[in-house]
Amino acid sequence: MTNVYGYVRVSTRSQSYDAQAENITNFCKLKEYTLVKIFADKASGKSTERAEYQNMLAALDKNPQNITVVIVTKIDRVGRNIRDLLKFIDMLSEKKVEFVAIQNNIDTTLKEGRLFLYIMGALSEYERELIVERTEEGRRRYIAKGGKLGKPKLDINVKDVEKWVADGIPITRIAKRLRVSVPTIYDRLKEDGWVPEKKK
Repeated sequence: MTNVYGYVRVSTRSQSYDAQAENITNFCKLKEYTLVKIFADKASGKSTERAEYQNMLAALDKNPQNITVVIVTKIDRVGRNIRDLLKFIDMLSEKKVEFVAIQNNIDTTLKEGRLFLYIMGALSEYERELIVERTEEGRRRYIAKGGKLGKPKLDINVKDVEKWVADGIPITRIAKRLRVSVPTIYDRLKEDGWVPEKKK
């Protein structure tokens, strides 16, 4: 006997709960799986703080119902990209639970499904390395052309600041007026060669 959980996520723009639940139920009948429970959330794919999603993972920790497979209709029910999917499947794998995404023809109970995920994982890692490589290459080109890293300097009229200081306006008030920090004011004044007057 194969006991399984179904997971359904319904966003405001997605198909209904009933359609997903029916798809999972029919799949289980075809495979002769025992569908123990369907967990359902109403949330966006970018959020992993979904109550029923977390409840399902918590139930799988002790796994008193001996669940061996988690079934969804599509991979976007559990994540918004390949990395999210692989992370989810890794969590299941640690609990010795397989994964099925019906409409994507992903089934880790089969060797073909495991091979497909291995290839997806390799492609995801390759994509990550390409992004890092391109970012570093772009950074080097930018520096070679005289670019400087870090936040751009705020546009402050130092001459105005010096005048205000000469008029006796406190630095704290000037900083508040310009919406910058006090250290920023001092840094700009020093860069301009300003030397504070010594108190007599």
